[in-house]
Formats: sequence, structure tokens, C-alpha cells
Amino acid sequence: MSLKKYARVVEGKVDNIFETVNPITEEFPAGQLWVDITGTVNSQVDYGYNAVNTDGVWSFNSGFPWPQSVLGEQMRNEKVRRLDNVMASVASSGLQFKVDLGVATAAEQAYLTAFKEYCVAFGQVNKQPGFPVTIAWPQLP
Repeated sequence: MSLKKYARVVEGKVDNIFETVNPITEEFPAGQLWVDITGTVNSQVDYGYNAVNTDGVWSFNSGFPWPQSVLGEQMRNEKVRRLDNVMASVASSGLQFKVDLGVATAAEQAYLTAFKEYCVAFGQVNKQPGFPVTIAWPQLP
């Protein structure tokens, strides 16, 4: 089983990007157009990119002259702000190691569980109905 990356295409534009080990049809309702972009040049696809199907082969581009979409840049910045900094903090505290070694306090164990739930919720924001225009970000534990 391996992680796959998909781009959802709506009206010729990429409006969602999602990674999963499950079939995409288990993650989202039927009737949506998802293109597997795993391990190809197309894996550099971004929000708002143009999507063109030519004889069954998908191509994606941002449109000249900007290599990245504004929305995609905003999403990356928000991800860094909300998740990456918290993950670095938890990693640097050695919290997971304390739990693994059985030396964590009950409060530390509870925090790690809450943090993991936060990470799972964070990874599910793509499934919100208004995504990517409106997002209800999960709250930090």
C-alpha cells in the first residue's frame, strides 16, 4: 500500500489536492473527477491550475507567467503556520519518545493523543464543502 496524490478537476481547473492510501472513491463522494498525479511530473500540480485531457492524458499548467497559483501559495503558507510549527515543537520536546519509553506523564500522554487527533483533522480539511475558499481549521490542543 502506498500514498497516492490526486487532483480534483472542476470546470477545467484544479480545485482540490488530496493524498491518501485509500481509493479516492472511499474518501470523496462519487461523481467527482479525480486525476491520479502520483509520481509524475504532474505531481507538481497546484490549486487553480488548468487541467486538460487530451486523448486520455492529463496535463496541468498554471498559465503563463506565474509558476504557482496565489491560492496554492496561501494554502502552503497557512499549512506552515498552523501545522509545521506545531509539529516541530512536539518533535523537539521528545514527547513521542517519552510515551514510547513509558516515561510520559498522564498529561503528556493525553496531549500527544490530542495532538494526533489534531493532525488527522488537519489532514481532512480538504473534505470540507467550502474548501479551499472557506476552511474551518481544527483548533490546537
